[in-house]
Amino acid sequence: EVYGNAWVTGNAEVYGNAWVTGNAEVYGNAKVYGDAWVSDNAEVSDDAEVSGNAWVYDNAKVYGDAKVSGNAEVYGDAKVTGDAKVYGDAKVSGNAWVYDNAKVYGDAKVSGNAEVYGDAKVTGDAKVYGDAKVSGNAEVLS
Repeated sequence: EVYGNAWVTGNAEVYGNAWVTGNAEVYGNAKVYGDAWVSDNAEVSDDAEVSGNAWVYDNAKVYGDAKVSGNAEVYGDAKVTGDAKVYGDAKVSGNAWVYDNAKVYGDAKVSGNAEVYGDAKVTGDAKVYGDAKVSGNAEVLS
């Protein structure tokens, strides 16, 4: 379902019980499906996918080949890009940036100006925030 001033353009697809609302934009080859929500001023583009019960909202951007799934939430001014994956009950917010092949999952939270990139993993109940940078093959878990 597409409501409000939302846009779905290009080869983008929205299907299943997915919703795109507010001023959100889904474009390029992006896919939003399952019970996912994209709302407010959020953007999903390129070959990105948002699925499951995931929510992307506020001014968040998901692009590249990134995937957001499960019960994950990406919001604020956060960005998820590259081949990054955010899933499970993970939350990425604030000005946080998750990119390259990074994975944020479990109940992990990445916020503030934090960056997670390279082949890094943040999982469990871990919290990465402030100006923290997690990179390379690092794993942060609790």
